[in-house]
Amino acid sequence: MASASKAPSRFWSQIRSIIVVTFLTLLIWLLAESRMVQTRTIELQIVLVGNTQDPEHQFVVRPASSDDWISSVNIELEGSLASLDAAPREMRGRMQMNVGEQIPARTGTHDLDIRSILRDTPAIKTSGVSIGSVSSDFVIVEVDELVALELPVRVDIPASVALDGTPRAIPQTVRITGPSSIIGTLEGRELIAAPDTSLIAALTPGRLETIPNVAINMPVQSDSSLPLGWVPVLSPSRADIRLTVRSLTQNTTIDRLPIQILLAPGEVGRWNVTLDPGSEDLVGIQLSGPADLITQITESEITPSAVLSLSFQDLERAITSKSVEILGLPSGVEVITELPEVGFTITPAEAQSTDPATTTP
Repeated sequence: MASASKAPSRFWSQIRSIIVVTFLTLLIWLLAESRMVQTRTIELQIVLVGNTQDPEHQFVVRPASSDDWISSVNIELEGSLASLDAAPREMRGRMQMNVGEQIPARTGTHDLDIRSILRDTPAIKTSGVSIGSVSSDFVIVEVDELVALELPVRVDIPASVALDGTPRAIPQTVRITGPSSIIGTLEGRELIAAPDTSLIAALTPGRLETIPNVAINMPVQSDSSLPLGWVPVLSPSRADIRLTVRSLTQNTTIDRLPIQILLAPGEVGRWNVTLDPGSEDLVGIQLSGPADLITQITESEITPSAVLSLSFQDLERAITSKSVEILGLPSGVEVITELPEVGFTITPAEAQSTDPATTTP
């Protein structure tokens, strides 16, 4: 009976021993497997980063040639299974190269040794893996420094729009920032702000008005394919435009215009006409008409006349007042002032042949 009861106990003891030995064997195998040197090929995307956060010297970087540029590299890593898992995980499929670190902070082109850069990568150094083969040994990049330039803003108005005075942009100068190789070509240039013609047409002629938020045109051709930082930036990129559209009609005032006396044909020399004191001139005559014609009048290119015209009947009746006319005005220009009647005295020439006040044309 005793020997029979001990048999199951020995059986389970053997089973436990087998389980423990199997577990230890598996553990030792896994440990050995993890430390065994293996190889693995991974693909890393090449990422170029400038140092645009440096307030003193900001640099941007891009591939030196888009035709020969490789956007990724295949790398063969050697190491234990654990390290081959750790290194790619830390690198996250990227090979980032920064200006001032892996890339020299100097303007120009630079050959970058990929193997050397990878060897100094923290993920490679700390994981214990070694680099086997690399699909590309070198890449060539271009580095340029960001610089700024102040340029004046010129307002471009269509030639068909007549203005009073010169249009002005607010602000009058704008800063443009970009790579020195581009900004250096803009010395002495000016920026253009061109308001839409529909906005100009909505303005009130003769009044100084503002067209807000007009886009300022970039002086260089924009290329959306350029990397971040290589496209010049305007600050601000918009301006307000102050201008006065010339009115289609314009007013002017002639301060003083001498009155000339015009007698009917055949009556010249027979009558003496003397204007009343204080009635020798018309004053404050307001004219209205097309702006170009009004300008000719104000610049004395066109000279109107104030005329007191007397007919035979006027002379015979010896009238003493009559309205004055304005002659010599171009078509389209009108007098908007109510012309007054002026007083005068008519006498036969025989009665006062020596009267110095008598005038004849």
